[in-house]
Amino acid sequence: MNFSKIKFDEPEPGIGLITLNNPERLNAMSLQMLDELYALFDHLKKLERVRVLVITGEGRGFSSGADLRDERQAEMHDVIYASPANQLMLVQKKYSGIVVEMRRLPQPIIGAVNGPAAGGGMSMALACDVILGSPGASFTPSFINIGLSGCELGTSYFLPRLVGSARAAEILLTGRTVDATEAYRIGMISHLVEDGRLMDVAMETARTMLKKSVMGLRLTKEAFTQDLNAPSLESAVELENRNQSICIFTPDFLKAVAEFGKKKSKKSQDS
Repeated sequence: MNFSKIKFDEPEPGIGLITLNNPERLNAMSLQMLDELYALFDHLKKLERVRVLVITGEGRGFSSGADLRDERQAEMHDVIYASPANQLMLVQKKYSGIVVEMRRLPQPIIGAVNGPAAGGGMSMALACDVILGSPGASFTPSFINIGLSGCELGTSYFLPRLVGSARAAEILLTGRTVDATEAYRIGMISHLVEDGRLMDVAMETARTMLKKSVMGLRLTKEAFTQDLNAPSLESAVELENRNQSICIFTPDFLKAVAEFGKKKSKKSQDS
């Protein structure tokens, strides 16, 4: 697949690397970039050999959010601003749908936040399953700073679940920037990685995931995503029960049990 605003590589078997590629605009998200991401995500849903994804930004940042100088939006200016319905259908749903698609992908996504993640860029980072940050990473919910609601593209869903409702409300209502150190302290990112090692740690994390069974990895993401919205403990447990009942009949599980039995037997003999 040929892209201009993103890059996609398979640096190692089983691992896909998505790079937002608009470095002169700090990887601002144009409609072209969104079209390319949708096309790639649709392809990845059927690409079984890619089991884990890493997403990062080209150059010195992750993403500065929506490209406010997007030529395609400028061309559609009169149509978009003719009514709220046009804005909703032509622009808003195209941007917001990206974070929904990220959660629908069967592959776990590791976000390697290598610099500023603002607006839609912050939303994309928060939609990742595991979020790693370099010392230069920062997160700015810039929507409210330009006259919009601070709750957009999933921020009102993801942020309270990561940092708690009180902290999330303060961040979204003020539009302030959260630096990497604070982001790690409050749980916005999984790990704060020393300078120069972000991609190394992202790849190490991906390799660890690849050691898990195909079905186990996929169903863990599915259950985790679904159970964030579980109305009760019972409904969460029912989905977990289904997944375990599927996994227990896979060759990976039977092989792992056999290996565990061999190790336990050897340990008993040695003692």
